[in-house]
Amino acid sequence: MKALVYVAEKQLEVRDVPKPQGEFLVRVLGCAICGTDLKTLLHGHPYFKPPAILGHEFYGVVDKAPAGCGYAPGDYVVVAPYGECGVCEECRQGNGESCKNKEYVGDGAFCEKVSVPLSFVSRGVFSIPGPDKAFALVEPLACVLDGVEQMEVTEKDRALVIGGGPMGALIAFTLKDRGIDVQVAELNELRRDCLNGWGIPAAPLEQYNMKEFTRIFVAVNKKELVEQAIHSIHNGGRVHVFAGLPSGTVLNVDAHDLHYRKVAVMGSSGFKLDHFRMAYEAVRNNPDHYRRLITHTFPLDKGQEAFDFLKDGRAFKIVIEP
Repeated sequence: MKALVYVAEKQLEVRDVPKPQGEFLVRVLGCAICGTDLKTLLHGHPYFKPPAILGHEFYGVVDKAPAGCGYAPGDYVVVAPYGECGVCEECRQGNGESCKNKEYVGDGAFCEKVSVPLSFVSRGVFSIPGPDKAFALVEPLACVLDGVEQMEVTEKDRALVIGGGPMGALIAFTLKDRGIDVQVAELNELRRDCLNGWGIPAAPLEQYNMKEFTRIFVAVNKKELVEQAIHSIHNGGRVHVFAGLPSGTVLNVDAHDLHYRKVAVMGSSGFKLDHFRMAYEAVRNNPDHYRRLITHTFPLDKGQEAFDFLKDGRAFKIVIEP
């Protein structure tokens, strides 16, 4: 089958690779480019060594399924790329994102077919009405719901999202849908125009006074912005380090902000299956609402162009279609 293969830093190639083996196969109809995919291509990643097939935000159609599994060939589905075990100590403590016994789909989804472990099908595969690219946003939305849950945002709060890329926009969508006063700080004029057009106020960061906000999500991987948010947020506010920072990054934090001003700092990575299920329901109930975030689609053989397009900030979310 054809696959978009990460072969070296800044280099992708379409290659013929062996078809996946397994009892449950999904033919990929679309897979969105995640920030982690882009970061891996540009700078490498400890978990993804080339050659590797990236991509995990995908939906498709069942290509092969055993009798009695709940699905049949031809069924449209969205698939969680992994799921926690639910029984280990981390899971029992509610930290399923940190589970060491996760089940994973067979490989990345920038390809024609993906294998799903049969033992995972009942927990990680969800029926969808048809071939709708909006469902490529279920996985990133699940990550957003995980982070928003930690922040315990209420209608009394004023929220600022620093970074109006795809994840920042999904955070803003989620908060706005819950009646929260939310604004977005974003440098890219194209993205600001889109956000403002969707009814979410967006402006360059320098136009905001962070002391006016009680919840700040930092969706840009710059430590200086995290430090600025911690130092400047309203007393008793919460700062969420949503964008991942390089391992070993040390934040310069004034203890006064934590002790006397009662500022709380938290972070999150990934999702639990409960969040994936909630995200699936949200997209299923209102696909038009989320689909507008997907501004471009590219065929698999234009994968390198798609990544370059995203790197240059010329798109919100891009879906690659095999």
